[in-house]
Amino acid sequence: MSPLRPLPGGTNDFAELRARNELYVDKTAYIADMLDGYSKYCFLARPRRFGKSLLVSTLEYLFEGRADLFRATAIHDRIPQSPNWIWKEASPVIRWNMNDWHTTDADTLNARLLAYIERHFDRFQLKLPRGSWDAASLFGILLTELAAAQRAVVVLIDEYDYPLLHNLENPALPAIQSALATFYGALKNQDAHLRFVFVTGITRFARTSIFSGLNNLRDLSHEPRFNGLLGFTEQEMKDCLQPYMTAILDAKQQPLDDAPGRMREYYNGYLFVPGVPDDMRVYNPFSVLTCLNKKTLHQYWASTGVPFFLPRMLEAHDCDLRDVRRLSVDTVLEGLLTPDQLAGLWRHPRATEPSALDWTQPALATVLFQTGYLTLRIDPDTGEYVTDLPNLEVASSFVRDLLVYMLRTASLSFAHVTDVCQAVLARDPAALQQAGNRLMTSLTCLEHAPRENYYQSVLHLALLALQYRADVQAEVNLHRGRPDLVIVFAREVIILELKMDDAPATPQAQASRQAYPARYTHEGKTVHIWGIIVGRTEREILEITSRRYEAQAQDDPDASRVSASGSAERN
Repeated sequence: MSPLRPLPGGTNDFAELRARNELYVDKTAYIADMLDGYSKYCFLARPRRFGKSLLVSTLEYLFEGRADLFRATAIHDRIPQSPNWIWKEASPVIRWNMNDWHTTDADTLNARLLAYIERHFDRFQLKLPRGSWDAASLFGILLTELAAAQRAVVVLIDEYDYPLLHNLENPALPAIQSALATFYGALKNQDAHLRFVFVTGITRFARTSIFSGLNNLRDLSHEPRFNGLLGFTEQEMKDCLQPYMTAILDAKQQPLDDAPGRMREYYNGYLFVPGVPDDMRVYNPFSVLTCLNKKTLHQYWASTGVPFFLPRMLEAHDCDLRDVRRLSVDTVLEGLLTPDQLAGLWRHPRATEPSALDWTQPALATVLFQTGYLTLRIDPDTGEYVTDLPNLEVASSFVRDLLVYMLRTASLSFAHVTDVCQAVLARDPAALQQAGNRLMTSLTCLEHAPRENYYQSVLHLALLALQYRADVQAEVNLHRGRPDLVIVFAREVIILELKMDDAPATPQAQASRQAYPARYTHEGKTVHIWGIIVGRTEREILEITSRRYEAQAQDDPDASRVSASGSAERN
């Protein structure tokens, strides 16, 4: 048996990866499909650390004719039907990585663009024209002269939106946006001198705000056949990466049982467009490779840092995950924002009017989707695509990192969250009462809001760490009412109904009156109703009562059978 190739350790340069003989999960079949396409102007949006820079590097060497780097890949012997790619016809390539430039005003951005363009005149041994030029004009001259001296030019722009995302609170944002739009607009009049243009970024800004001239820009981001262009599919995990999973350890540094299954829970789940089969969902490539290198399951992608603008936006709009989960697919796929609108999310005061949510809720969902914190999933009730968290890693990171912002506390211990989830997994309401109170007592009196929906939000966010062991939903619409929290397992359902201690009705009375269990018992699931009483003065759980409703056979005409237990007793 031949030894395994070394795994990449953050290599973003395709030639370096090949020179080191590191494992390359072959994506060149997708690249060939892209080059066979109907447009030579292509755009791809994907979350951070999803492999965009390696893809751009791969395209760079491909168009430079480095066939030696592509041996044993899908594209090596493939001749596309269109003339976009022929091995013997190398092209000059201009590659921009906007991530390298930290600019805070349009003049500095223009100066850096000019300096970079001037270096390309030297690189390609072209004479730099005299005079004073703006970046867009000099870029146009470079493309014209380079195409005349060699061949039509390939332009690759990586992280095109970086200068915008890092200036959201900067008054100079409109000027920076205008400068970028003018610069990118130089491509509009250079069609005859361009062979291929490829642009990547995190956000899908409305085209009119950045690429107004490129009306034929092909957006690959939501084309079904390119869902797997970045990230690893299930088949790629089995074919390329499964041999590396044998040495993965659990949190106690013991060999991990069912490593493929656990990695699937942690890192799989990304779907960027409807109509893609479940087995074509992709794994987060950064987390997978880091996990295999470090041999331990962990939230690697999340621990590299929450995008700096997300917590601020979520806090500013009093948004919790009930506001952005299970929204219509159209909300995130068609809700393109302009940079000004994104900046508006940043600056908008905390929403106090219900109408404010009409705009902020879908806009926040769009941002969370584009940054990798939401994906698409089929709602089992409606059969329609909706937004949801992609995997356990992202769910845990929301609980661990963003809960701190939503609850405005720095003292939250993730151990309390783990204890809450373990109590539910053990079907132990007494343990949930104890763990829930440890979580609540970690919040100061200034952080508490003695309202039912506040404590519902706290428990909901904590229980999201159960993602992919159970489906955690808030305020599910049933035929008579909406229970506060529903936790759906394969054969059991736990319904949590919360009431403050001065409420006129008890949680169990409401659950019985609204017939909460009926839907799930008819589906063949056993239902546990846990009624939670929270003291308005004590600001903690005073009591949990439990009732169990047995699953009904499909032909059972009798009503659901109920067994009740006392306060906070395990069933």
